[in-house]
Amino acid sequence: MKENVSEMRLDPGSRVTVEVEGRAWLLDRAADMEALWDAMDGADMGEDERLPYWAEVWPASVLLARHILRHADELRGRPCLDIGCGLGLTGMVASSAGARVVAFDYEWPAVRFARRNAALNGVDQPLWTWMDWRQPALKAGAFEFLWGGDVLYEKRFFDPLIRLFRHALAPGGRIWIGEPVRTVSRPVWDLVREQGFSAEKLTVEKVALCGQNATVNLWELRLPGSGGE
Repeated sequence: MKENVSEMRLDPGSRVTVEVEGRAWLLDRAADMEALWDAMDGADMGEDERLPYWAEVWPASVLLARHILRHADELRGRPCLDIGCGLGLTGMVASSAGARVVAFDYEWPAVRFARRNAALNGVDQPLWTWMDWRQPALKAGAFEFLWGGDVLYEKRFFDPLIRLFRHALAPGGRIWIGEPVRTVSRPVWDLVREQGFSAEKLTVEKVALCGQNATVNLWELRLPGSGGE
């Protein structure tokens, strides 16, 4: 019988090295996404389809990490929320820049490996936590910066993420979204504008990762004068 992914051992089975602005970051994981996918059974394929996307490093997160470092002076000492932290790259990078980071994921193994990776790279630990973005256990208006790398890959995520943005963002705060050039995400920018946010594409850059060269957009969202519900 296959071992349920949620019950797999959390010992590292694979390591990825990612360069961001001249620094190499080491990321341990249980296995690559394909191996974890093979280990899935019916218990993992319920309504939420808990696919092991957390086990990969996505180009959108690499571009987001670059942007975080480029704005380190603005982030230092500021409360920040890392949405869908995965293996912890953007949370670690922000913590290394002095940000006060809360980083969450819906998959418990991701949270465990993110904490491990922060220790591996010798940075101060963000507050890693398990959370469902549909039910945010966060104080309204608590974060001056929010970010997420490649979180808009399904339309069913659009509405709950917009609600999270509105709930968690402090007055005058900013949201950064790294997004690969992907058709499914195109309607969300009109949707966020309809909800009162501004949405500006800040940059488009190439990200070389694992032998591929991806084109990634970086968006900034703002909600002037409002911080929460």
